[in-house]
Amino acid sequence: MSSDRHHVDLKLWRDNSFFKRQHRLKLQFWEILSRVAENISDKSLQKIRSKHKSKKLSRGNDLLGMPYHVLDIIRDFNPKSGLNIRVLNWFGNGLYLQILTGNENSEKVYNFLYENSFFYGMTDSPWDYPGLILENQKTNSPDINQFSKEELQVWLKEIKIEGDESEIIKTISQNISALIEQFSKIFGEEK
Repeated sequence: MSSDRHHVDLKLWRDNSFFKRQHRLKLQFWEILSRVAENISDKSLQKIRSKHKSKKLSRGNDLLGMPYHVLDIIRDFNPKSGLNIRVLNWFGNGLYLQILTGNENSEKVYNFLYENSFFYGMTDSPWDYPGLILENQKTNSPDINQFSKEELQVWLKEIKIEGDESEIIKTISQNISALIEQFSKIFGEEK
């Protein structure tokens, strides 16, 4: 047995400045995603889904040991007709834009997502973030026959962020706005 396994890092445990910095950073990203959500009008979402469930921001503290935030937009997780835009902020791993589609919608959004550098998730579950991100279980050329399965399908793209809070908000908002605009064209015509 390794002695490291039994070592308790009491120096880190007592380093309250580390935990305070992490807490402040989590609060900053919560504020960033809150402001992104506030800038999305319900009217723009109604053009995509008249009965959308608006936006929801949530957080967790342990996704493989790291905190995370999730911003869901539209929030329709029906395996057949669903559509959701998700922002995943996974500390230590990056910020990702995900599109979840029911099988009826996967082919409708495929060309746009492909042209905008989204990858199609190849994991058994659309919620398998370690598989999608860490194990790279995704492809940029999915087999369109997979779209016939009545299940939620996931598309993923990393959003590179830099700069101050306002620049990060702008980058995330621009990515979401482009999706909302395109989805309004695709799904607005179905009404």
